[in-house]
Amino acid sequence: MAGILPLVFLIFSLGTSVVYSGSHTLHYDVTIVSAPTPGVPRYLVSMYVDGVQYGKYNSDIRHAEALYPSLRALSEHIERQTQYAQEHEMRQRHRLNFLKGYLNTKGNGNIYQRRLACELYEDGTIGGYEEIAFDGKEFFSFDKERVVYVPVTQEAAMLSYLWNIRYDPTDTKIYMENDCIEHIKLYLPYISTDLEKKIPPKVKVSSSESESGTKLHCRVYGFYPRDVEVKWIKNGRDEIHSEEAAQILPNPDGTYQIRVSVGVTLDKNSNYSCLVDHSSLETPMIVNFVPNNGRHLYFIISASVILGIFIYRKRMTKDSQGSHEPVSIGGESLNTDAHPEAQEEQITDSPPEGLENSNEILRKVEKRDLPFYIKQVLKPQ
Repeated sequence: MAGILPLVFLIFSLGTSVVYSGSHTLHYDVTIVSAPTPGVPRYLVSMYVDGVQYGKYNSDIRHAEALYPSLRALSEHIERQTQYAQEHEMRQRHRLNFLKGYLNTKGNGNIYQRRLACELYEDGTIGGYEEIAFDGKEFFSFDKERVVYVPVTQEAAMLSYLWNIRYDPTDTKIYMENDCIEHIKLYLPYISTDLEKKIPPKVKVSSSESESGTKLHCRVYGFYPRDVEVKWIKNGRDEIHSEEAAQILPNPDGTYQIRVSVGVTLDKNSNYSCLVDHSSLETPMIVNFVPNNGRHLYFIISASVILGIFIYRKRMTKDSQGSHEPVSIGGESLNTDAHPEAQEEQITDSPPEGLENSNEILRKVEKRDLPFYIKQVLKPQ
C-alpha cells in the first residue's frame, strides 16, 4: 500500500487553466483510495477558486470545511455541500470499482481521481472541463461542446465508449453550467478581497553541475496570484528554452512557487539572467546569475597537486638517498615528507575525501581514471 502514496494528487499536479483578468474558475479535486492507507483518507475533496483552496471534505472528518473565515458565514450552504459530498462518495466509488473490474487490476492499492471545473469569463460566457485518472494515469477528458468523454490514450478508447454509456455526460454539462457557476457567483462577494490581493515574488538563482554540464536554476516563490512568467535570458536578449516542464505549485500560506531550470555552457562572453513578470510588479524583475569561480580553483589546485607528486616521484627515482626538500607549487611549499593530514593543512583546498593520499591519486592517473577524479574535484561542495 505504501507504493500508492506518491500517486495521490498526481493528475492534479498537471496544472489548471489560465485565469484571465475578470474571469473566475471553480474546480474540485476528488481522490478515492480503494483500501485503507495510513494517514490518507479514503475519500478526499478539495475546492478551489482561481487556484486558491477554499474548502475541503474527507471521509475522516465527514463534514465540509471552509478554510477561510470569509466563507464560514455560508453555514447553510456548507451543510448542503456536506450532504452532497457524502452522496457523491458513493457514486465515485462505484466508478472506481468499474475501472478496477474492467482493467482487472490486482491487489487493493488503487486510486481514482477526478478534476471537475467550471469557468465564468469576463464577457459572461461559460467554460469547463473534467479529467478522469486511475492509478496516476489519465484516461478520459470531458468535451463540453460535444458532451462526450473522449479517451486520452489508445488504451482508453474502448473504455471511454463504455464510460459514456454508464455515466451520462449530459449530467456533467448541466452541473458545469448551472450549480457550479452559481457557486462561483455565491463565493465571489465573500472572497473578492482575497482574490484581489497581490504579493510580489522573491527570486533566487543558483547553479548545479552534473555529467551533462551546468544547469541554472531560477526559483520564484511567495507570490500571489498564481499566474507568473519566468524565463532565462542570455546576454540580455536571447531566451533560453527549458527542456523541463516547470509547474506552479501551491504553498501552505496560499502563495505559489515555481522553479525554471536550463542547461547552459558557461563562458566569459555569456551573461545569464532570470526574468520574472508578475501582476504585482510594475516592471519585470531581472536577476543576474553570477558564476561561482571557486570550482575553477579546485581544478587548478588539483592539477598542481598531481604535478607536484610527479616531481617528487621523479626526484625519488634520481636519488633514492636524496634530501626531501619542499616542492614549490603555486608559491606554496608542499612538504613531501609530511603525513597526508599535514599536507592537507598546507593546501588551501584539498582533493575530495578518499583521494587525498598521493599513491591513490597516482593509481588513478596510471589507470587513466583522471577524468573521474576531475569530476569529483569539480563537484559543488
